[in-house]
Parts: sequence; C-alpha cells; structure tokens
Amino acid sequence: MTNGNPLLRTLRSIRASGRMALCGYYLAGYPTPDDFFRAVRVSEALDVIEYGIPASNPALDGPIIASAHEVVTKERGIGAEAAMALIGGLRHIPQPRFVMTYTEVGRALAGFLRLCVENDIHGIIAPDIDPEEGRYVKTIAAALNLATLMLLDARADDATVRQRTELADIIYLKAGAGRTGQPADVMGETGDALAEAIGRIRAVDPEMPIAVGIGLQKPEQVAALARLDVDMAIVGTKIVEHLQKGEQALVEYIQALREATHYGA
Repeated sequence: MTNGNPLLRTLRSIRASGRMALCGYYLAGYPTPDDFFRAVRVSEALDVIEYGIPASNPALDGPIIASAHEVVTKERGIGAEAAMALIGGLRHIPQPRFVMTYTEVGRALAGFLRLCVENDIHGIIAPDIDPEEGRYVKTIAAALNLATLMLLDARADDATVRQRTELADIIYLKAGAGRTGQPADVMGETGDALAEAIGRIRAVDPEMPIAVGIGLQKPEQVAALARLDVDMAIVGTKIVEHLQKGEQALVEYIQALREATHYGA
C-alpha cells in the first residue's frame, strides 16, 4: 500500500503525536440523510470516520445498529448506491474514512471499489469476506489506493492471525466476542487476549496498524487500549445511541473518548 493513502498516513501521524486515533461509526443515511450529514460534520473530535453501508441482513451487528439498518433500508429506502452518494456528499470533511459493507452488498453493486474512490473513501472492510475473495479484493483495492481492513478475533489461532495480517493494511481486532453492542472487558481477560493477539500480529508484521472495536463504550476502555499500544479505537453502537439523543450529547461523548486516547496516560 502506498504511503499516499490518507487513512494510513493519518494513523502514522497521530501515533507520532503520542496518542491513538479515535474512529466513530455512522450508518449512511441514519436516522435521516440530513441528520446523518449534520452528525458527521459536528464530530470534529473524531480522527477517522467509519461509514456503514445499509444492509438487509447485518449479521455482525447487535440490536441497536441492526435496527438502524432496518430504518435506513425499509423506511428510508436507502440501499448501497444511494448510501455511497450520501457519503460522497461529505467528501470535504477533514477526516479520512473507510466503509464497512457485507460481501453480498458489495458484490451486488457493480464497481463498488471504484465507487469508493469516486466518493473519496480511503479504505474498506467486509467482515464476512473469505480469504480467497479477500486476496482478490486486496489486489484491486491496492491498485486503487484503498486500504484494506481485515477483521480478526483476538482468540484466533496463529495460522489465521498470519493469514489475515498478510491480507491486511490494517487489522481490526474484535474486543467483543459476539455481535456489536455488548460491552467488552478490555480491563480484564479480554484485555489479556488483545495484548497477546497484538504481540502475535506484530511478530508477523511489526509495522501493521492495529485497530480495536466491537464492545467499546466508555473512555476507560479507550484508555486501556492506549496502554496496549493500539493504533485506533473504533466506537459504533454508543455513537449511534448518542446520535439519537441529539448533537450536543454526541459531541460531548466523543470528546470524552478523545481525552482517553493518549499513550502513557
């Protein structure tokens, strides 16, 4: 992956500044297109934006984000192509961004990766992708200067860790073992598993950026990840919840998370 990718460049720069990056998840078009635009624009304390592409069967997501998918797809009538256009409408925000899609959704939209480039997206993750398709997608993504994020369970065996690391530009480690929305015990046993997984990943590739998400809800969890030398913390469900409470609640929540991102704090 070229050094010109804005997402990878931002992760390196923020690490060099003495903290890890903070990423927030927004489902494209939720709760309405106008609210979606406003929420992303007021989230200035985020370093990176993850955009969810609407899906009719979001298998990885827990009830809160799954319900948001249902609102967007069934009530708003927004599918993948319309979602990409909405994301493109935010091309001028300063943060680098990546999209999360399921493989069925990505395959159904002709030229998905090129649409990412046309809408100024800098990376992609498909959590349900298999290794063979992952290699194919990574080859095309690399040619388009898109960073590839690969989801990895912290408890995966060594062969899987090596395989995913070799396919990735960024590893996305799961803090929670199940779907999104369940809090992860990153200060306890889960933290131990994450630390061990981080060591195994960096044994394969010492320079691999590592993000952790799924189950992050509180600043204390973010601070615990900073102590593990993680490159980026990703928060999804609680961002969606605070979005429902209004812009001020969202901004204050993100700022509290941001204050916990410093290494050695």
